[in-house]
Amino acid sequence: MNRKIKYQSLILMVALVFLFLFIFSNRKLPTNGEEAIQSNLLVIDKNEVDKIDNEINQREFELERKEFEIEEAEYEIAHKEEENEGKDLTDEEEEQEYEKIKFELEQKKQQILEERDEVTALKKQITKERAALEMKKEVIKDEGKIDIVFSWSGIIKSMSIRNRYNYELQFSLRSVHKYLPWVNRIYILINSDTEPPYWLKKDYPSKIRIIDRCTLFENPDHCPNYNSFAIYSVAHKIPGLTNKFVLLDDDFFMNNPITPDHFFTADGLPKIYHKRRRMLVYPEHDFPDEPFPKYKYARWSHVPKPMRRDYIIKFHEKYPTFAEHVQSHKKRYKFLNEEVSMIYYEFFYYKGWIKRLPIKQAKFKQLPRRHPDDIEDEFKKNYKILQSKKILTFNCNDNFSEDKELYQIQRKILWDFYIKLYPETPAYEIPNPDHDKYS
Repeated sequence: MNRKIKYQSLILMVALVFLFLFIFSNRKLPTNGEEAIQSNLLVIDKNEVDKIDNEINQREFELERKEFEIEEAEYEIAHKEEENEGKDLTDEEEEQEYEKIKFELEQKKQQILEERDEVTALKKQITKERAALEMKKEVIKDEGKIDIVFSWSGIIKSMSIRNRYNYELQFSLRSVHKYLPWVNRIYILINSDTEPPYWLKKDYPSKIRIIDRCTLFENPDHCPNYNSFAIYSVAHKIPGLTNKFVLLDDDFFMNNPITPDHFFTADGLPKIYHKRRRMLVYPEHDFPDEPFPKYKYARWSHVPKPMRRDYIIKFHEKYPTFAEHVQSHKKRYKFLNEEVSMIYYEFFYYKGWIKRLPIKQAKFKQLPRRHPDDIEDEFKKNYKILQSKKILTFNCNDNFSEDKELYQIQRKILWDFYIKLYPETPAYEIPNPDHDKYS
């Protein structure tokens, strides 16, 4: 009998385990995207925004009334103090009355000071709420609009691989013009002492805007700045920038028509086409003694990067001193440690504000990073590879010869390569400028 009961109990336990597994396996777990859709940052109801706007307006009006009442009370106290000071006290009773009024006035003063502190705290709170509301309004206004942001150091006559000019920006812009016609505006961030591109028409009514990036730095001592990570840490401050935007280096190129949904989901999540591998921002033994982000989203770097201003603002609210630290490095600090876009992505990942996709779906091509002395055959091959409709974007690093004469030959081959890919001269370009003058 006992053996039978034990056997039945065992069967029941197994059945319960299978039932639990079945229920759990069919339970719909929220993806990063679904979690983000539930986020207040993404679900923005226009009626709700209007309601909050009215509430804040009402509170601001009440604050103004309170401030007026405080000012009236302060005036009344000052007037009474002046009256008391002018009194000629002749007996003990009058002196006691004077001290009583004086005590009451001091209490009233203390009460007003407390009320002022409350008003100041409320003002700060309302200012914060107003800023959040304005951000939501911008999100609604910008719905569907996407800007592009470039960082550009200008034409530097140097043989340094990091600095020399190989026509990248000119043809990267042509690629955007050709394959991303839906882009709202294109911002090019340059230092105050950098000349705009010589081939760009001045005052031409195009989408392109040249921005003095030094005006975006809070500390003027940090600019001119040649550290792209520092520059991208202020990109979200560009006046008029849409909430959704894409960061591009000047050696990124579009290769086929691309629609906005390559960069963002229908719900506005930035798309990341790579597996995540968490990586320390700074080595443990060298970590700054500050509340800085500890990790960055590694494995996805040298490609176009979709971003959102509202997410970046939230990041800087959590790490208010980090940007200043990065911006203080006018040149790259310890190679790739402070790769701001990847640090942003790690923050977005934990908040559920990105959509991760397989790398194959990126349709990105990295052209060879190392080049032989004779690059003609290599770039003929590259041109054929890029005729594929499966390649949407590509990157072409410098890493050409450091021998001046050989480099000039290679540069001519590179020019011909870009011209074959993007032969049309856009209306914003000066036709046939003197390129040799700037070589």
